[in-house]
Amino acid sequence: MKVLKLKPSYLLTTLALCSAFGVAAQVAETTKASDGKDDEGRAIEVIQISATKRVTTLRETPLAVTAFDQKTLDENHVAQLDDLQGIVPSLQIAQNGTQNTPMVYVRGIGSSDQTESGDPAVAFHIDGIYSARSQGASALMFDLEGAEILRGPQGTLFGRNATGGVVNLHTAKARLDGFDANAEITLGNYDRRATRAMVNIPLSDTLAVRVAAAMDQSEGVVDFLPGSAMGEKYGSTDLAAARFSAFYQPSDKFDLTFSYENFTDNGTGNIPTVTGGSDRRSYVQEPGFNDASSDSFRTRINYNFDSGQQLAYIGGYTDTSRVSVWDRTWSLEKYEWGGCVECDHEATQHELQFKNDDAERLQWMVGYFYFKENNSTIFDIVHPDVDYEGGTTPNKNLWSTYRQPDRGLESNSIYAQSTYKLTDDWRVSAGLRYTNDKRWDKGGRNIMCPDVKRTEVMDPNQDHVGYMDPDGILNGLGPNKNLVQPGQCWVDTYNDTSPEWSKTTGMARLEWDMTDDVMFYSSYATGFKSGTIQDGNKYTGTGPFTQADLDAIIASNNNEAAGTAAYVAPEENTSIELGMKGLFLDGTLQLFAALFSTEYTDLQVTSNVVTNTGADLLRKTNAGKATINGLELEARWLVTENGEFSGSMSVLDATYDEFLTTDSKYGRDGLAFNPSAGNPALPNLLDFSGNHLVMAPEFSTSVNYEHFVGLESGATLKPRIRVGYTSEVWFDPANRGDRPEGFKNLPYAADIDRQDAYTKVDLSLTFEPSEGNWSTEAFINNVTDRDIKSDQGRTHGDAVPNFMWQAPRTFGVRFNVAFE
Repeated sequence: MKVLKLKPSYLLTTLALCSAFGVAAQVAETTKASDGKDDEGRAIEVIQISATKRVTTLRETPLAVTAFDQKTLDENHVAQLDDLQGIVPSLQIAQNGTQNTPMVYVRGIGSSDQTESGDPAVAFHIDGIYSARSQGASALMFDLEGAEILRGPQGTLFGRNATGGVVNLHTAKARLDGFDANAEITLGNYDRRATRAMVNIPLSDTLAVRVAAAMDQSEGVVDFLPGSAMGEKYGSTDLAAARFSAFYQPSDKFDLTFSYENFTDNGTGNIPTVTGGSDRRSYVQEPGFNDASSDSFRTRINYNFDSGQQLAYIGGYTDTSRVSVWDRTWSLEKYEWGGCVECDHEATQHELQFKNDDAERLQWMVGYFYFKENNSTIFDIVHPDVDYEGGTTPNKNLWSTYRQPDRGLESNSIYAQSTYKLTDDWRVSAGLRYTNDKRWDKGGRNIMCPDVKRTEVMDPNQDHVGYMDPDGILNGLGPNKNLVQPGQCWVDTYNDTSPEWSKTTGMARLEWDMTDDVMFYSSYATGFKSGTIQDGNKYTGTGPFTQADLDAIIASNNNEAAGTAAYVAPEENTSIELGMKGLFLDGTLQLFAALFSTEYTDLQVTSNVVTNTGADLLRKTNAGKATINGLELEARWLVTENGEFSGSMSVLDATYDEFLTTDSKYGRDGLAFNPSAGNPALPNLLDFSGNHLVMAPEFSTSVNYEHFVGLESGATLKPRIRVGYTSEVWFDPANRGDRPEGFKNLPYAADIDRQDAYTKVDLSLTFEPSEGNWSTEAFINNVTDRDIKSDQGRTHGDAVPNFMWQAPRTFGVRFNVAFE
């Protein structure tokens, strides 16, 4: 295990912050003693969570977990998962354009592959139902009981690909204790209009229903450059969701919760631009279009035995479909576009949990988890400017269609975890999980065509959408590029494969209550992320193409020993963590700390590669080894009678220990940024060892302060400020930084795959009357309109790099009213 390395400036900052907490604590105690003020009426709220699949308070849970209730989410203007960045330690979120979905990284671990070939490294759950597709993380966060973000590998209770962490959303359940309703409207710049509403209705002493809905719309932030094809601007938002839930409890022994939720996303998605903030412009040849819809059914059944034991069933089904168009242009000279012609996803989950009473000295839980997903995908890309033939007669109208009619996964797990109270102050916990994953691709083909078979199709809103004609390629496909007739399409890769992996992961933990208010814990945990499928092998024969040839390719796609497998091995990690959670200063200061070291083997990384036939492929590899050392702090402090500080800090040392690969953007020219691996047989092989992991800033912090101001009328004003700082962030494991002058005959360019250190400021002012259940708020986010990159764009070495960007300056007002 590597020793935690902190730069002197960050170490001094850490010590200064800790000292400031101590000095502030002494000042607060002195002030309280001298002015005689009684703060007994104020207390830090107790948040209950289920991160251990038992209901515990946040402070009593021996995990690195950040939790919010709906009120705190609203105060931080969290409408989607993206909005959590800056208020959760070590959480970074990038935005994918083609998939229109967030890419979540925790402690430097995430995935840039949002396709059906693999899974995210940060597991996402709603009411205990796992979402294998990252598009599920785009859901609106409304009418929640709470949100939990667990950091680090969760190898027992949440073992499904949770090497980086877990995001748990808990929707508000229908309640039997009375009628309740609320409504909210938000208006802002970029023509933002957002509404939310909820009503809870008890139908009897045993049955209640709840209906909640939300909508969030805004115009795009990217202006059109002259000559663009006009349409809806990129960066627009058009999200809507509706949820119906029911709760039935005929006795203390039995209860059932059921919910149905529909979510739609008709926004344009984002597009890379050269500049960020509110000054974004692009030459658009295909306006963005997205028509995504998801239907989810979720249920939980609990049965409580007289002995105190509980049996629970958690089941869910999700059906998602998407059609999209996205401008993939690299520059003004390079034009391409593509999207989902037909992308469908179905997933089913069944889970059984059996556990004993929480009050037992030995707490135990056993469970079985089953998950299956099926994906059918047709994803097309047009490359009008790709020279795939070379010579003096290049073809400039290439079309790629990626057809995966049956890609899927079946996962089975059994798990067990227990906690034993050694004494009143000491506890020991241990857990194990066995996972078996089977992936498959049946009939998957990457097809290339020398001409675009395009038809004009109108969507239900009569907006123009260009689709590919699927019937134009299915008759007489050539088995490879060399065996085609003029104008004929050919199979570039055959992707059939069927890998299977099994792994046992687990954790061990020791807890100590130093006092009633201060707990320490130490833990050792292992994580496992299933392998991922990638594009298969080509047919290199001269024909005729027979079933035996296909069988040979499929065998090659499954031959890991020969290095020809059409999949990438799983990644594994181990983590050691020391943590402290405590209340100080008579309960007015809450402080959490976590010191951790995580080691990865076969870390999965992904990059775009354009082949010599013009195909744009996501290529994956295992990066060898990586080590992540870090320190995280979270604090809430009630200052005087009316003020409250809260904040978090993260220090990360995240580097690749072993990573020999090729530069996907510059090839051999990547030597300008990274040294050669020294293998004469592979002259393009570079050594990325020592480079920083992507989306893992060495230092980040967020500080919030809010103050309650009482008016003579009895009303209350609450001004609030949040200031966040993040050191430089890398977007590519090559860590290229600045492009030197004259490199590949290109001019100098700064920060071609990184975001420099930045500060972001948010302000708000809330008014609550002395009477009446309503409030209103005015807010400004990103006050200085700071242009903050969230990922690199598809420049492929062009002269002017472009990037994906975080939101520009936004402002607006929000009005909320409750009914009882």
